[in-house]
Amino acid sequence: MFSESIVTTELSLVSNSNSSVYFISLSTNDIQLTTAVIEETTSNSTGLWYNRPMFSPCALWNPNATTFADQSTLGPYTHGVFIDTYNTLYAGSWWNSLVKVWPNGSSTATRTIQAGLYQPYSLFVAMNGDVYIGNGGSNGQVDKWISNATIGTGVMNISAPCCGLFIDTNNTLYCSLSNLNKVLKVDLTSVSSTQVMIAGNGSNGSTSSLLNSPFGIYVDTDFTLYVADSNNHRIQRFGFGELNATTVAGATAPGTITLNYPTGIVLDGNGYLFIMDTGSYRIVASSSAGFRCVTGCSGSSGSTADKLYNARYMAFDTYGNMFVSDDDNGRIQKFYLQSNSCSVTTVQSYTTAIVQSATQIWRKLNIGGGGSSGEVWNGWSHVKSKDNFRGCGNNIGMTLQKNDMICTYRASYYHPSFDIVKLNGKSGGGSFSYDRTKSKEEVYNAFVEFIEKQIAAQTE
Repeated sequence: MFSESIVTTELSLVSNSNSSVYFISLSTNDIQLTTAVIEETTSNSTGLWYNRPMFSPCALWNPNATTFADQSTLGPYTHGVFIDTYNTLYAGSWWNSLVKVWPNGSSTATRTIQAGLYQPYSLFVAMNGDVYIGNGGSNGQVDKWISNATIGTGVMNISAPCCGLFIDTNNTLYCSLSNLNKVLKVDLTSVSSTQVMIAGNGSNGSTSSLLNSPFGIYVDTDFTLYVADSNNHRIQRFGFGELNATTVAGATAPGTITLNYPTGIVLDGNGYLFIMDTGSYRIVASSSAGFRCVTGCSGSSGSTADKLYNARYMAFDTYGNMFVSDDDNGRIQKFYLQSNSCSVTTVQSYTTAIVQSATQIWRKLNIGGGGSSGEVWNGWSHVKSKDNFRGCGNNIGMTLQKNDMICTYRASYYHPSFDIVKLNGKSGGGSFSYDRTKSKEEVYNAFVEFIEKQIAAQTE
């Protein structure tokens, strides 16, 4: 039996006697919320030396972060953050060419790793406490620093910076070479140190086997590799031993979320994604309720407590707090976990925040969230179509038609862009970006001109 019901101006929320929460799908200002039953636990994933807390789909973080370390500590440009299960925090500085270490509960770093480093891009800590640093900008190697060492030793020779490092449970080191469009791995227990290319082939591309500026990487306990394929605006998942990936987030993965130069990815204890959507200055996450923004949700950069500026790396502590390497602000930001329960009160606050955030984004677009049926732009009319759709909280699909020409496109909630889905019944391509300061008429007149050029190119 349902024990409690709340009706807000946005939607109805109902909980039953075992505290499961049911989202009732209602249209609110053209925003369709996802129907889901919340079942995840909230304990921490065990057996690992880095943190993978388990979050409910309505977990909330304080939108205003506290600064854990600023430029006076790390310098203008940070790069990389790691937290072990003792809550020891490691953070890197690209500008000052160093890595600092803070023990649990301390606001003062007790170790500085610096000798021989030059503009390090990434770091990861092994189970035994050895620190691995991508020292490849000029030095051409990944260095290992054992406890209390004053100089590192090279463990992997590379010809470009490692923008992402990871060590799996088999003690295999992974390195993403963004400039070379590939991911390499090396067995740290082997004396040969033979490098194996496991994703991409060195050429940029957007097919399932290619990458374009891969940045952050994450390896699950089953050795599935996740890659933030930055310039393809997607997250790729490579099964163990597979060279062809599945897109699990991005514009080309229907029902997920539109990304803008993602650079980092972390999994929680339930296997859900937390993505550094760097080009949109935010962090997004997945759950059984779909994708949502969890911090930096204004979509604009800045240096205030609620904003990020080209943040590329993140890590969780054992409490579920989120530490973010806010790179171009030169700081490490801590977003406190406010709630990890799915009480009706929490869900009401959570869903109201989603609606308010989405509504603000719609207003900022200044185009009414796509077109309306009957509108005409230079002979092109918005029409009803079976191809029209409403996405999972981040986009809608609309159809424009002029005589025998027809185009289905996706209008993003978060970005000033339209992505063509179909042209004259065929899979389309191309993305049209617009200026948010322009009027709806100016935007659509330019967009239909863009469509006609795409159709002309299709028929050549």
